[in-house]
Amino acid sequence: MIYQITSDNIDLSPSLETLTKDKFERVQSRVKHFPWDACFARIVLNSAPEEQFTVKAELEINGKKYFSDETDFSLEAALIKTVEELLQMMEKDSIVQKRKHLEEKEKIEEVLTE
Repeated sequence: MIYQITSDNIDLSPSLETLTKDKFERVQSRVKHFPWDACFARIVLNSAPEEQFTVKAELEINGKKYFSDETDFSLEAALIKTVEELLQMMEKDSIVQKRKHLEEKEKIEEVLTE
């Protein structure tokens, strides 16, 4: 997976980039069957009003895009919420695709049995 980690108002240290990649490891483990350059994550880490942090992520997997925007009092918690939301979207999309595939297979079998 290719990462682009940026911020408008936080100094990105190597440890902050490592933390971000560590949290996104769960997403990366779900897309390991794709070529590494078919998966791109653009992650923006920012401080927000009231001593909070915002994480915005755009994830592109083999042409399919997912987006999440989460805010929390700790940057790590905002990262975790973002990853969870992306994983839920990916899972829902996977279930929908499997259902479509099953329906197509059933239609083909129905036509063949006629």
